[in-house]
Amino acid sequence: MSRLDDLPPDQRATLSLLLRRGKSYAEVAGMLDIDERAVHDRAHAALAVLAARQARELTAAQREEVGDYLLGQRTGVAERLATRTYLDGSPHARAWATALAAQLEPLAGAPLPEIPGGAGPPAMPATAAPATAAAPPAAPAPSRRAQPRSASPARMRGALLLAAIVAAIVVAIVLLTGGGGGSSSNSAGSGAGGETTSSSAGNTQKSQAKEDKRITLTPPDASSKAVGVAEVLSEGSQYAFYLAAQHLAPSKGRGFFYAVWLYNSPSSYEALSRAPDVGSSGNVQGGALLPKDAGKYHTMLLTRETDPKPGKPGAIVLRGAFALR
Repeated sequence: MSRLDDLPPDQRATLSLLLRRGKSYAEVAGMLDIDERAVHDRAHAALAVLAARQARELTAAQREEVGDYLLGQRTGVAERLATRTYLDGSPHARAWATALAAQLEPLAGAPLPEIPGGAGPPAMPATAAPATAAAPPAAPAPSRRAQPRSASPARMRGALLLAAIVAAIVVAIVLLTGGGGGSSSNSAGSGAGGETTSSSAGNTQKSQAKEDKRITLTPPDASSKAVGVAEVLSEGSQYAFYLAAQHLAPSKGRGFFYAVWLYNSPSSYEALSRAPDVGSSGNVQGGALLPKDAGKYHTMLLTRETDPKPGKPGAIVLRGAFALR
């Protein structure tokens, strides 16, 4: 049985970015403005949980080498060859790698690195290190119970956006018939502009939709803590977007709402969707179809609206450079 659903959301999201997007630890850290080591630790904590029984047969150094190999982080030819040789000669390492590969396969955007079949030299004992490096004393694999329930602010920074990015990549947006289509009738005030916040609804189209572009949304006011990302996804000739933002002022019951627009100038813009109400968490996620003429716009806006049916964008909360690809 898959244990992916047992992982904390930020650990599963990290694995998805590393595997599906083929990113390095450094690239994921740069995307989220967190330490590279935090990305590494999050990924390896997840690996130890996914195949905990087999992990206990290896030292921390051995788990790190095998884990980096499966996550595509051993980029040099010599590094990969050394790990393959180690796997070929160690039944314990090979068993852990095989168990991990079975768990990670649903998240992989491409075939995982090959696990050699074991025709090499005799097994390396669990207390010995791979290659020629000296190994530290064996340590038990971390478990979910042993992990702290809360991390430091620096390590948790960007966790919401990380999960939102993965949601847009792994779970394809349903291309709703009620929104977009290039018509100005897709009013930001209608509340029906093709929004969806459901993840499970897109499962049947998971293999068809693909991510085309990621848009960073930042506030025009330097004192604002609001931040967001939007993903442009496509399925055939249709395009959709998925937006996630955090640190927004709550709108629920406050007499205003947030809306998403495409924008060029005060005389060239198009409403996309009314965003779901923002509660006390300050977070919002949602998606909708993009109109057929979306490619002519160069900016995406998240605005604050007080008019139930706004005729033009209101106060800008977040903005980012828009393109379909």
